[in-house]
Amino acid sequence: MWSKLFKISGAVLGVGALFVLLVAAVSTSNNARLKQLTVNIDFAGENFFIDKKEIEETVFDLGYAIDSTRLLDINPGNLELLLENNAFIQKAEVYAELNGTLHLDVVARKPVVRVFNDLGISVYIDSEGSIMPLSSKFTARVPIANGNITLMLHQYIGKNIYELAELTDHPDAAVMADIYNVASNCSKNQFWSSQISQVFVNKRKEIELIPRVGDHHILIGNSNDLEKKLNKLKLFYAKGLDKTGWNEYKIINLKYANQVVCTKS
Repeated sequence: MWSKLFKISGAVLGVGALFVLLVAAVSTSNNARLKQLTVNIDFAGENFFIDKKEIEETVFDLGYAIDSTRLLDINPGNLELLLENNAFIQKAEVYAELNGTLHLDVVARKPVVRVFNDLGISVYIDSEGSIMPLSSKFTARVPIANGNITLMLHQYIGKNIYELAELTDHPDAAVMADIYNVASNCSKNQFWSSQISQVFVNKRKEIELIPRVGDHHILIGNSNDLEKKLNKLKLFYAKGLDKTGWNEYKIINLKYANQVVCTKS
């Protein structure tokens, strides 16, 4: 009997001690102060549009202060939304540790093409299809797109390229989708990323690719069946231009299925 009583008493004391420790831990957690910021930026290659100081200022501009702000008073979700509203940030993750460290992990946007309209106004389109502004801090080394483009694309910064058809009836909305599809696909392929330097929109609103090697234009029309067109071109490069020379033709036309139509220089 006494043995059972001692066991019960021990269990009660153990639960009580655990409760006291839990209350103390919660109290400590509630009163933990912000001690430091740890900023980690994934620049998505070499796209240095943002820096550590800019991220830190986003936190301090909200009134959060080292050694005085309680971690309990910091809303990580709101901070993430605020950071992701930055035109150069694709994704943000914010979380705190009980030692007072606030972690801010962000991924920079990765542009795949810079688009100029006929007035010389330009924007970037990133790997997700979002329209980005230019930056005073950094200029990305990406292919350019120009030619017969009249859409004021800078008015749609922050929008996705596929939203344009719903936002405007301008004929260039469809052309922008073609430009993005071409640039995005080329950026994922080492050969085409090295070979294609420019996307040109001709007077018929057709897409022409300007290569780094060879004095010719590559007419693809639009981005439909793009992979087939590029595979056909790569085969022609290997079996055709290697024999005739890379400056033999002025236009290489890939618009037609199962054939390559060339116009000589």
